[in-house]
Amino acid sequence: MKQVKCNSGLTGWQCNLRENYNSYSEFKSYSDSYGISERLGYKSAKKAWDENPIIQGSVNPSDLRKVA
Repeated sequence: MKQVKCNSGLTGWQCNLRENYNSYSEFKSYSDSYGISERLGYKSAKKAWDENPIIQGSVNPSDLRKVA
């Protein structure tokens, strides 16, 4: 994973969505619990998984965002 400076000022990570999760079921579980797909701008976890956007984040949950 690439290291980046996040909006909060913290050093975080950047990668494709699928690089950050071991499987769709793992991502869906986290997305259902924490609203990740919606926070990235998707209506469903499946749509986010299929598009596999570049995302970045840090230990601060507000840093999670879609880059491309």
